[in-house]
Formats: sequence, C-alpha cells, structure tokens
Amino acid sequence: MEANSGNNPDSSGGSGNLADQLKEYQAKYQALFENVSSGVAIYEARNDGEEFVFVDFNPAAEKIEQIKKEKLIGKSVVDVFPGVKEFGLFDVFQRVYKTGTPEHHPVSVYKDERIAGWRENCVYRLPSGHIVAIYDDVSVQKRTELVTRMTSECFRAIADYTYDWEVWVGPAGRVLWTNPAAERVSGYTIKEIMAMQDYPAAVVYAEDRDRMGRAFRAAVKGTTGNDVQFRIERKNGRIIWAAMSWQPIYDDKGNSLGHRESIRDITARIEAEKALEKAEQEQEREIQALRAILAKHGIQE
Repeated sequence: MEANSGNNPDSSGGSGNLADQLKEYQAKYQALFENVSSGVAIYEARNDGEEFVFVDFNPAAEKIEQIKKEKLIGKSVVDVFPGVKEFGLFDVFQRVYKTGTPEHHPVSVYKDERIAGWRENCVYRLPSGHIVAIYDDVSVQKRTELVTRMTSECFRAIADYTYDWEVWVGPAGRVLWTNPAAERVSGYTIKEIMAMQDYPAAVVYAEDRDRMGRAFRAAVKGTTGNDVQFRIERKNGRIIWAAMSWQPIYDDKGNSLGHRESIRDITARIEAEKALEKAEQEQEREIQALRAILAKHGIQE
C-alpha cells in the first residue's frame, strides 16, 4: 500500500504535526507560566535598552507585587516600580540585554511609596530579545532571619554584660554556655569552664562539694533552687563566698534544655555580716564586763 503524502498528520515532517507540537509547547509554557510559585515578568527593550516595557506578568508576580497584570502591560518598569533603579535591577536588565549573559541579582530590599520587600531575581534574555526576570519574595524568610539574629544579639548583649556569672548546663550535666563573668568570679576562663569534666566540683571549695554536688544533681533533674550559699575556690586558690540560684529550661514543646545557673559573689556581704557579728559580740562582752563591775560595787543598773 502506498503511503500517504504530507497530508498525514502523523508524518514527522508534516506541517500539521509541527503546528500540533507548537500548540503543545505553548500550552505547557502557559501552564508553567501561570502556575509556577515564583514571580515571572517579561519585558520588551526599547530605545536600545534605555527603557523596558512590560509584556507579560504571571499570577505569582501579581500576588507578590499586589498589582494586576492589566495595570502594567505596555508600561515602563520605571513608571510602575520607581525604585527599580535604586534597587539595582535596572542595571542588570541593561547588561543582560546587551550581553545575553544571565545574571543573578542577590537578595535586596525593593521599596517605593506603594510596596516594599526583599526580592531575589534571576534575569535572562530570550532569543526574541525579550528580558525575563524570575524572582521570589523572600521577605518572610529575611524577617525571620533578622528576628533570630536580633534575638541572639539581644541575648548576648544581656547575658555577656550581666554582672552575675551565668551558666547554661545541658540535660546531661555538661556546661553548654557561660558568660564572661565566669572569669571574674572563678578566675577560670570561659574555655576552661566549658572544658571541665567535673563541673561544678572543680570550682567548689572542698568542704562544700558534697552539699553542692547534691544541689547540682537536683538541678539536672529539673528542680529549682534559690540563693544557695557556698564557697568557691578560685583558680588562684583564694576562697570566696557565692550564692547560686537555678531553674530548668524548656523549649516550646516542653522538652528539657537543661538548666540555668546564676552565681553571684557575696564575699563582701558575708565579710560585712561577720564583721557586724564580731562587733556585736565584742559589744556584748563589754556590756557584760561593765555589769560585772557595777555588780561588784553594788550598783544597780
């Protein structure tokens, strides 16, 4: 049987097949364009790249920029987004248009009187000469990063400049973090404290180790303690008095993160209390001696 001529729609070289392939390609492109989560904007370059006019704008871009496609098609990008030059993206358009080399415009803040946010762009030139910008709104991610960073920095600012010695002990009983006051109170550096295998025994005066060891084990189990007094043997051998409070730490799911210890040097207070007690004792002895003298001479008080 003689084969059909070019009218056969299945013929590999037939115009009908090429048309079908083109339609299928266009349909796939349109489906991708309409449903991709990234914003896609297509521009036509005019005046040899001095101006870029909107040709198409997908639904994701409409959502990101809070503007409908119909309001910007045929308009200059500078008119619709007046901050585009300061943002640095306009220069990218011009370079890509002239060189044909794709460029990535890193995460930056776009802002104008209407809208503001963090954007990340990739820019390409199509064979037709049109410029395509595929981009994402990463504002939520950046805000989260900034909040995390600020939270961390605030924590450091507070913790590092807190006068008392602060210690974060993990659930297994190992020191996870301590602040610079550690060295002022104990004489040991942060690095030395972090490396201690027998914390807190290594810094506790020998006579208080058993008692503080029990307190520490209780803290690891999740108890709370307040103003427990003990003696610290500093790295240079000097004995000082300290008071420690502790409380358990949990994450937002209720999982144990260990416990926090706050230790303050109360040596001056203890010495003042001892000096006052000694003075009161001496005063009492003087009073008793005076009473004895008065009694000896038969003098009533």
